Amino acid sequence: MKMISVFYLFFFAFVNGNAQFNDTIKPFGYGSYDFSCLARDDSFYYFLGGVNNSEPVWSNMIVKFNNAFDVVNKKKYFDTIWRTADYPYNSIVVNKNQILICPQKTKTDLTAAFGKIICINKHSLDTLWSKTILHPDTLVANQPSSGQFSDLTSIKSTPDGGYILTGNYNKNCVSGDMRSFLLKIDSLGNVQWRRTYNEYYTFFDIEIAQDSGYLVPSGLNGTNAIQLVKFDKNGDYEWKTRVMYNALAGYPLSLSIQDSQYAITSSYYLYDTDNFYTGVNISKVDINTKTLLWEKDFILYRTVENITLHEAMGVEVLLDGSIIVSGTLRQYGSDNRAFILKLNTNGDSLWTKTYNFKNTTTARCQLNDLMVCEDGGFLGVGFDYNYSPTTAWLFKTDANGVVGWEEHPPMAEHFEAKVYPNPAINFATLQYNCNYSNMSYEIIDISGKVHRNGAIEGQANSTVCEVLIPLNNLSPGQYQFIIKTGELTLWSEKMIITK
Repeated sequence: MKMISVFYLFFFAFVNGNAQFNDTIKPFGYGSYDFSCLARDDSFYYFLGGVNNSEPVWSNMIVKFNNAFDVVNKKKYFDTIWRTADYPYNSIVVNKNQILICPQKTKTDLTAAFGKIICINKHSLDTLWSKTILHPDTLVANQPSSGQFSDLTSIKSTPDGGYILTGNYNKNCVSGDMRSFLLKIDSLGNVQWRRTYNEYYTFFDIEIAQDSGYLVPSGLNGTNAIQLVKFDKNGDYEWKTRVMYNALAGYPLSLSIQDSQYAITSSYYLYDTDNFYTGVNISKVDINTKTLLWEKDFILYRTVENITLHEAMGVEVLLDGSIIVSGTLRQYGSDNRAFILKLNTNGDSLWTKTYNFKNTTTARCQLNDLMVCEDGGFLGVGFDYNYSPTTAWLFKTDANGVVGWEEHPPMAEHFEAKVYPNPAINFATLQYNCNYSNMSYEIIDISGKVHRNGAIEGQANSTVCEVLIPLNNLSPGQYQFIIKTGELTLWSEKMIITK
């Protein structure tokens, strides 16, 4: 396996004016790694993940990158007794001079699991304090091998300088009797209040409402009736509205707020009950009127993987109102890869792209978090398990979801093409070496919308082919011309269209 140093990769990308990359990293040497979540402030990115350097248990780690993606610090938070894991997307938050993470602690014999809050100095990455959040039914939970489960799933900063966390637990340690809770703490980790809710289970995300209250997507206990629930700033229930009418919708759930007025929720839904194949369910709600504006389903690849501790699906709203959905897809067996789905503000699909680190027949990558960057591109983290042990995976795309030269596997290195004239007016000629069959092209604008696509009628194994591409009715501007064979991107180049 040809390994490219992550430091060299970042350097190469930036000095060549290309802010895209796709690589893996083992910050502490040999061992198993993953990235679960990421956060950033004005100057640095903080990647939260897991590490096991041939030790008895998995531990947390944070890797700190500057804006040029140089590693400036790293720290491992080792526990000799409890193994730790993080829910994707929402387990880290940066506020002022500190980082808070909320990993799940699990006993090695699996008889107990509960949440822990760790406060870390964001400059040195040293631990400032930690709090263990115990099961609320203390008398039962303290019994040997009680099977207690009480974990934390997300954390957000609150306007008063504190934090709000979501979690789920098994009431009286009964595995089939699940409940959800909200936990409010101050900046020092002191618990201000805890509210448990008998009606709800599946709190995995939370957003701060305009009035400093909380919005949480959740299922009703024992049903698939997905709701958007509003609580006031003290955790008291105010209202709820159903956001998904798909009877086979499920969880984990993700939430993003647009202009303090609209809530975008994502979940999976079961579209094939025989094989338990799942798709993506997205909805948009008007918070002020508590009205479901639309709900749409998407089937991507064969199935969406997002129903265990390490698999989830995220949703983000861009400034123009378009929606980014991300997660992990599976085609067959262990063929997993990341995906990004872009929708317009009405929920119509603009484009979908998949990502993998290693060029193999079967992809084995998992996406755990995705961030929208200042340049409009997307930064994704997760892990790659093409080889054992696993390794932490990170990639950066442009605003169209294109990774760039790193996305092209070795077999594409021998593919050559050019499009001319460039700039073009009504037609352009595509010239390429005909090494591949079943090729197609796409012409997309800077927002990722596909304006022209079609098959490329070249003859496989011939030397050079040319095809005339009509550009009429395309507005003047900058586009991306992409050539693919199946899911593989062979070549991509910017193209200018003029009058």
